[in-house]
Amino acid sequence: MPSEFDFGSQFIDSKGEPIKYKDKTLIMIERILVQAEDILQITIEETNSDYIQGIGISEEVEVFGNRGKKTVIFEYVSIPPKKRKRLKSKLPFSFEVKAIHNGYISVYNMCLVNGHQSWWHNGSCMYKVEEVDCLRFYCNDFQPNDDFNDLIFSVKAINEEHSDPHI
Repeated sequence: MPSEFDFGSQFIDSKGEPIKYKDKTLIMIERILVQAEDILQITIEETNSDYIQGIGISEEVEVFGNRGKKTVIFEYVSIPPKKRKRLKSKLPFSFEVKAIHNGYISVYNMCLVNGHQSWWHNGSCMYKVEEVDCLRFYCNDFQPNDDFNDLIFSVKAINEEHSDPHI
């Protein structure tokens, strides 16, 4: 019998649609409407897990000058490679994501488990809070619990013509 924290099974039952849990609406992914050349600032604010946390970003984007259909930015990108054996991350850490086309940029939480990327499995999901200047996401990784503090990140539009974070 699945645990009450097996949100993955609940998302299968809902066919990927948001689910209600206590006073929260849980989601697997957030799609943010963008126009080509829009820039979003994503900030990894906090992580509270033994596992390396990251943000999956998809739908044709440019990050750190590299273009691709999908990318993942893990928390360890916040520190130089030579220091990664000693340090997990230095947060908060912000980076820019540029939209290559009109449409949506999708964001979702991920983690590294035994060298493999894990998302949308077991306890993995998130909920969002719409704030004045950004969207803030509180995420659970694959571990079956409901602390929603494994990864906390925000997304903010930084284009002058798009000051609304909900583009």
